[in-house]
Amino acid sequence: MLNFYRCFIPKAAHILAPIVQFLEGHTNKKKSHSSVRKSFEQLKWNENAEQAFLAAKKAIAEATLLRHPIPGAQLSLWVDASDVAIGGTLSQLSQGKWEPIAFFSMKLNKSQQKWSTYDRELFSIYSAIKKFKHMLEGREFQIYTDQKPLIYAFKQNPDKCSPRQLRHLDFISQYSTDIRHVQGSRNIVADALSRIEVDSITKSPILNFKEFARAQKDDSDIQKFLHNDASSLQLEIKPCQTSNCNLLCDTSTGVPRPFVPTSFRKRIFDHLHNLAHPGIAASTKLISARYVWPGMKYQIKQWVRCCESCQRSKIQRHTKTPLGTFSLPDARFTHIHIDIVGPLPPSEGQIYLLTIIDRFSRWPEAIPIPDMRAKTICRAIFDTWISRFGCPSVITSDQGSQLRSSMFVEFTRMLGTQKIKTTPYHPISNGIVERFHRHLKSAIKAHENEKWSELIPIILLGIRTAVKEDLQSSCSELVYGTTLRLPCDMIDVSDIPPCYIEFITDLRHRMQQLNPVATSAHCTDRFYIHPSLKSSSHIFLRVDRVQPPLRQPYTGPHKVLCRTDKTITVDINGRKTTVSLDRVKPAHLLPETVLSPPPVIKNLKSTDVHTSKNDEPPTYVTRSGRRVHFPKKLTTFIT
Repeated sequence: MLNFYRCFIPKAAHILAPIVQFLEGHTNKKKSHSSVRKSFEQLKWNENAEQAFLAAKKAIAEATLLRHPIPGAQLSLWVDASDVAIGGTLSQLSQGKWEPIAFFSMKLNKSQQKWSTYDRELFSIYSAIKKFKHMLEGREFQIYTDQKPLIYAFKQNPDKCSPRQLRHLDFISQYSTDIRHVQGSRNIVADALSRIEVDSITKSPILNFKEFARAQKDDSDIQKFLHNDASSLQLEIKPCQTSNCNLLCDTSTGVPRPFVPTSFRKRIFDHLHNLAHPGIAASTKLISARYVWPGMKYQIKQWVRCCESCQRSKIQRHTKTPLGTFSLPDARFTHIHIDIVGPLPPSEGQIYLLTIIDRFSRWPEAIPIPDMRAKTICRAIFDTWISRFGCPSVITSDQGSQLRSSMFVEFTRMLGTQKIKTTPYHPISNGIVERFHRHLKSAIKAHENEKWSELIPIILLGIRTAVKEDLQSSCSELVYGTTLRLPCDMIDVSDIPPCYIEFITDLRHRMQQLNPVATSAHCTDRFYIHPSLKSSSHIFLRVDRVQPPLRQPYTGPHKVLCRTDKTITVDINGRKTTVSLDRVKPAHLLPETVLSPPPVIKNLKSTDVHTSKNDEPPTYVTRSGRRVHFPKKLTTFIT
């Protein structure tokens, strides 16, 4: 199977080199079975060959990633059947090579395993077409099988066929009658898939009690406890019920608890903790009720804390950083925020809304557009905003694909505009336009009119003339110096003779005094940042997109590359990605060895540690005057 997909596997010869060396000297392919058996008895499998074998399997898995179907490409269905299962692969011809589109494998039941080879091969074609019928219907394709009599299946006398064979042939003929013969040596993939026997995949037992008893005899911790009379453990030899061996157990609690040697502790923890992934306290009670070893509470706490499955699946307190701030713009229309709303119900051929808002004056625009292509967005921005207010200095947007396209990047470069891109799944960083969406959508719903595109102008008029609390004025006053006249105004101010000089002077003086006002923030008193986020080398990233049920809410652990007060840059599958700090939590990774718990000394100060002469061990003087001696190994730790 590896050689079949060899063209998709980079450095295949390099991967197989440690295994190919075993074939040196075997030039005669027609050796007798005895000579071949004798040759393989002399084969010495080593660690390099084992690593090459594992690397080859991994290379096959990566090379046979399903390709995207190419419309109009030549299709072929390769099938095969063994005594226990059937298999097949749907491939397409691309650049002279068969690329896999989908794989199929199914175990035969007991009655199907008794069928003849012809019937099993015919059933493999029937099942494969039934599996891939949504891709094969209306397409021309060839069926390849190593059962040569099947190529004459549609030419034989129907009276010779059994009712089951007729049903299978009738279904196959609805899709294709082009059955071709291929040698078994060339039908590698389907042959490999048809030999998967589920019953042969068994799980090894969790504990080998004989090895467990043997490890107890050689464990150094057990020897110390056997010669320690001050220990609270009552160690006795108890017979094992499931194996013919004796185990050293603690009977101080009334229930025999095997004393676990060092090499079996992590294995026992994984077995019991992985049943339901309980917390620290529950895992400690679960394991300590059945087993015992020194320092087990500290080790179980560390292992539970570093369990990657728990960290990916359990949601603790979310990180919530203080709100960031943009630099206040020095003039109107220099910094704008843009976003896209939709898809909405079609209205006069329009499906989406392009929203734009000025950060200085809060002047909003909502432009109905038929699609969300980059060309449509660039045209709408130029026709409605730039033609009225000029080119902005800064544009802030989310990570929409059309706003990251090469056309939009070239568009902003041509305007001389800086493009600010928010982090993924963090709409609060573009909150001024998101809050505008909330107001705009609620106004459209309140009108109860299906033609929302007709409502946009009147809604924008109301939003532009509404007084904002943080500005203490309307956005129209910040743009035009005066409010807009609404249809309900009863008095016509044009009849009042104005003093033009005073009006212009007053308006100019007022516009010069306008200062930018920062956007208001709500609920800013509830912040939480895990202390470990400042120094953790890896993090887990929360998935905020809509996911299927029972999917883990976190991915990772991901390596941290750099961090700021609001963002963190991580390595995700070899790609440098910047995400918001609100979406991450620190990853607790298990070191190679979990050390025994250090003694907890409260209120320890550097001046409290005294070292006497003659290289005696240091002592700690408590508040009551009692001296506590430390082992020499802890001197560095205390310092």
